[in-house]
Amino acid sequence: MENHIENVIGHACAREAEETINKNPKCIDRVQAAFESRMKDIRTLWNAENQATEELGELCDYGLCLDFVAAGTFREQREPYYRYQLSYGGPSEEFRVFLNGDVEFWFLDWFDGARVQVDGEDAETIKMIVRLKYEHIDRYPEDFEGDEE
Repeated sequence: MENHIENVIGHACAREAEETINKNPKCIDRVQAAFESRMKDIRTLWNAENQATEELGELCDYGLCLDFVAAGTFREQREPYYRYQLSYGGPSEEFRVFLNGDVEFWFLDWFDGARVQVDGEDAETIKMIVRLKYEHIDRYPEDFEGDEE
């Protein structure tokens, strides 16, 4: 009887998750608007006096964390990158700054994800924000282990 209850509950949860995933728009349909909204905020803060506004707060507090993601941390991830994570959970939003200088914005939501290539002045702004934390962004983290603040 106990196994039957677990199976029914498990199937109900799986069915509910599938229904939720199928109802929500796909990340590919949402990523551009999310990117534009986040970049608007970041540009506003970057250019504001003292990099702060009443509405958005301070640039140094915008987002959740800034960390390094080593190659192989996630399945099928070959390249290491710096992650400027803005939100987490569902959806998650983050900028990835690769060691070759490429910048991507990722929008991730429950087994789905999409990215936008970030170029030009926006890419340079994101790299500058990352450099505020990691002044030696062009070096591999193993060259400066223990550098966490």
